[in-house]
Amino acid sequence: MFIFGRRNTLDMFTITLDFYNKLANEDIFEDQIFDFDGQTLSVNQFKSEWITFKNCTFNCKNLEFKNIQNEKLTLEFYNCIFNCNVSFLYSTLDNLRFKNTKALKSLNIGSGISKLKLNVFEFSNDSEIEKPELSTDFNIRNTNFEIFIFEYINHTNGMFRFLGNTILKQDSNGNISSFGGSTITNILFYNNTFGKYANFKRVIFNSTENLKPPGSGFEFPGFYKNNFAKVSFSQSKFTCTFQFENCDFLSTTSFENCKNLDNSKLKFVACEFKGFSLFNKSKINFLDIDRCTFDKSSSFTDTEFNTLKLFEVKFGGGAYFDEMKINKVLDKSYLKNNSEILEWKRTLRAIKQELQKTENKIDFNRFRSYELAAHYQELDWKWNSGFIDKSILFAAKISTDFGNSWRKALRFTIVSGFLIYLFLYIIENRKFSIDTLNWNNWERLLSGFFRFLLVTDFYNPLETDRIYLTNPLSWLILIFGKIVIAFGIYEMIQSFRKFKA
Repeated sequence: MFIFGRRNTLDMFTITLDFYNKLANEDIFEDQIFDFDGQTLSVNQFKSEWITFKNCTFNCKNLEFKNIQNEKLTLEFYNCIFNCNVSFLYSTLDNLRFKNTKALKSLNIGSGISKLKLNVFEFSNDSEIEKPELSTDFNIRNTNFEIFIFEYINHTNGMFRFLGNTILKQDSNGNISSFGGSTITNILFYNNTFGKYANFKRVIFNSTENLKPPGSGFEFPGFYKNNFAKVSFSQSKFTCTFQFENCDFLSTTSFENCKNLDNSKLKFVACEFKGFSLFNKSKINFLDIDRCTFDKSSSFTDTEFNTLKLFEVKFGGGAYFDEMKINKVLDKSYLKNNSEILEWKRTLRAIKQELQKTENKIDFNRFRSYELAAHYQELDWKWNSGFIDKSILFAAKISTDFGNSWRKALRFTIVSGFLIYLFLYIIENRKFSIDTLNWNNWERLLSGFFRFLLVTDFYNPLETDRIYLTNPLSWLILIFGKIVIAFGIYEMIQSFRKFKA
């Protein structure tokens, strides 16, 4: 092991000068420790166009690569430890690689003053090695990339700011930006352009603090004013509140198989999806889509959410919600908080309308009943503010649970019809005594009840002949009973509609 620099034994000026001389005369550095005792090093020239550092350690305050103008220059760092802040400023170079980095305080690429040009950037680990935990502040801004790779990185603390960058390679048919297989913490992507195809597959997004986009009063980890071509977040895991705001998705967008029902909240605000969008088989605790536009078809097939909110969402190409589960709707807990009922009703109505467009009658009727239940909960029993509507919905609730159960409708028809008929029977047999009850009375009672169930039969059900009732009160009971029975039969028929072709 060669240690470059000896504290307190050599003059630091001499040590620094020797370091610059080595850069001017060598292009491969292996197993070296560069110890500069809190100094800032500024590098702007090298011996060749390909410089490699392997198994090196840098102990200093700042390591700056500034004013390098070499479009053919490649810098490689393999298995290195940076006990310092590393910066690349005001430069143009071809290739910058960090492989299997063991420690790094911060990495700063570009600045807000002038564009930095870097054709290929790679910060990655070999997929088969144990990933070191990095508590690094990444600040990458105002840079033009052709290829950007940040793969298999275990970034557990620190910040990841990606601001004002462009990733675009005109002749590329594959990935030109990839963050696949990484854990990234406290991210803020602001005002970036991702050309061709961006890969965010199998990424774990963490957050330990709120971030604030430039010029915005809203704090969040996520993507703000970004422009994507084709992009995939499939199989990624959001472990925090994560937001996409004012982003444009120009081609196919995938959020498939994103699974975290415990603590994820994924929010889209004022985004435009101009291509196909896919959320199939994802399981998300809270999905909130607010004032977004989907120009082409979107699919939420076989998804599961604890909470789903849709507000002023336009599905221009239609949306598929087949086999979707919303757990707070299924367990009816969405009805317990009156302050959220209106939001739930809007969401359920939007889903219902899209199910109707795709002619999914089974799920359409299911979500129609959820919407009616929310509307019923929203109303009160005051005469001037919804008494009539609430009464009608109450009848639908107790008869079929808003169309969900034909069995409940059958039970409602028989039980309610029998109770009304029994009242009629008592009125017509005022001298009836329980002591005189025998088989003939039971036979008369039951046969009359089955006749009473005939909605169009207005004759006295207690008589075998076609004789009308004479008691006005009996007439009122008979008519009311026929209405209740007819309503129960109608609701039962309605509950079968979901099986109609």
